[in-house]
Amino acid sequence: MFGTTVKTEEVKRYIIMKRYKGNTHFYTERGFDSITDADSYATLLRKQEPDYIWALFEQSKVYANGKDNNDGKK
Repeated sequence: MFGTTVKTEEVKRYIIMKRYKGNTHFYTERGFDSITDADSYATLLRKQEPDYIWALFEQSKVYANGKDNNDGKK
C-alpha cells in the first residue's frame, strides 16, 4: 500500500429506493455513480422482488459548507 495514490471516490448520485405496496416510506437500497448501472440493478430487483415499488432518485444539488454546487460533485 505504500507509494500508491488513493483514487478519489466517485459520488453516488443515483440512489435506488424501495417502497412496499401500501406503505408511504421509501427505504434506501443502494447508490451508484452511473445511471446505467442503477437502472440495470433496479430492473433486476423488479423481477426478483415484485412486491416492492422501486424508484430511482438522482442527486441534483449538494448543500455542503454553505456553498451551492449544482453538478453534485465536490
